[in-house]
Parts: sequence; C-alpha cells; structure tokens
Amino acid sequence: MHTALQLSSDHFEVTHRGVKSSRDELLPEWAPYDRLGIVVTESFGAVGASHLIQLSITSYYDVRPSRRAGKAREEDPDAVYPEIYLFHVGGPHGDHSAYDFWPARKEVLVDSDPLAVLDAINDRAITRLLVPDVDPVAVEHQWKEPAAARDRIVSAFAYSPSGVVRSPEWQIRGLRKSTETNVDMVLDPTRRYSSAAALPPTGAHGSDPLRSWPMRASARIDEAVEGLAAAQQRRKALRDPDGLVVESYRRVSVDEALGMLVGVTTVEG
Repeated sequence: MHTALQLSSDHFEVTHRGVKSSRDELLPEWAPYDRLGIVVTESFGAVGASHLIQLSITSYYDVRPSRRAGKAREEDPDAVYPEIYLFHVGGPHGDHSAYDFWPARKEVLVDSDPLAVLDAINDRAITRLLVPDVDPVAVEHQWKEPAAARDRIVSAFAYSPSGVVRSPEWQIRGLRKSTETNVDMVLDPTRRYSSAAALPPTGAHGSDPLRSWPMRASARIDEAVEGLAAAQQRRKALRDPDGLVVESYRRVSVDEALGMLVGVTTVEG
C-alpha cells in the first residue's frame, strides 16, 4: 500500500504527439470503480509500462482520497490497495508486487490462449487495459465476451517491455526518482526479498505467514530469472543522466487490444 503515499500525479509529465498534455486527457473520466489490467507475455514485461501503471494508481487514489488515508494506513479501515491486476500469460513472468499488485490474487496466471486471457480480464471487470505492442491477429472469442469488454473498457493502450512502442502517440516522463523506486525493486529480486524479510509476516501483511508478502517474495525470488538481465539492461538504456525515464504508448481500440493478448514483442537488449 506504499504507493498511496509514494506517488503523485505531479511526479509525471504527459505529452501527446509532442504537445504537453495531462493525466486527465490520457486517462479521461477516471471513476471510483475503474480497474487497471496489464497483460504480460515475457519476463518482467510490465516494467516497460511502469509510468502508466503508477500514474493510474494516482488516479485511483485521487478519485477517492480516503483510500490513501494516512501514514498508519495498515490500521486504517478505509485504506486499500489499488485495484490493479497483472495477467501473466503462458507462465510466471516475475514478481511485480512492488508496484502494489497485492494481495497476491492480483497477479493472475493464465494460459497462453486469448480466450482464457479475455475471460480473466472480464472476470475482474478491467476498465483500463494495457497490452503488448504486437500486431493484432483475428481471434474468435467466445460469444459476447468481446461485447462485454467493449461495453466496459474505457481506455486501451499498447506498451512495450522496452518502454518504447512503435508509432508512439503518448509519452510519460518521470520527474522524480521516486518514479523509479518500484522499478528498481522489481528488477532486483534480492533487494526485494531483503525488504520483505525485514517485515513481520503478520499484521498488515496477513495473519497467515504463507499468504504474507515476505513469504511470497521469498518463494518468487528466482521467478523468470532467465529474462532478468535483459530487462535490467533495457531499463538502464532508457535512463537519462539523472536516472529518469520517458516511456511511450499508443492508444488502441478495444477490438485491437483483444487481438493482442498473447503476442510477444520484439525488443532490443
């Protein structure tokens, strides 16, 4: 729940086709029950969408400030984790819980089948959807499942694990080092485990140790490790001398997004 106090909309700068824009233009009419979902098809892929994930979190808290509560948020009955969901397609792609994908049910393991992925998206009533930047393919989804998605999803975007999409439309620039704090935690499993191990496995992190963040972080320390070095290098290549990053995105229609649910991007590094 740390993102409630860690992040603010003024930590980011939004531009649209090179012209200064705003979070509200990128994510219009954010409502109290909006939910972000990101489809991930490769190791630590969501890192390339870090800014949009985190900017969405600020919208989630700003639309109902009581969710953010105070510093003693673990004791505040109104404080909640952001409604964000990560869909691991075809296998586990690394522990992204440092962005506050928590409790653990918010990282969803799903078969590499576009029908199964859409089932998971619809089950969780996702309203803002991020999909990998791949060419859409024709998919015959189950009867009325695309209609349900079109009826509910307000915004859909293509992102790249590299942080740079083809034909970029939107750019989000991090303005403070705090915008990279969660990225560093995700890309350093040993650091993440050490941070988790320092916390008590009870109270705010669950009365059942097996369901607590320290135990989960320990169990996932080697997850997707084969792709970790490449993900670290991609992020390093994006960072300016101050350690800050600009990411790009492209808005897509819901129908396009539903044809982009299982593809793997081609990235450098």
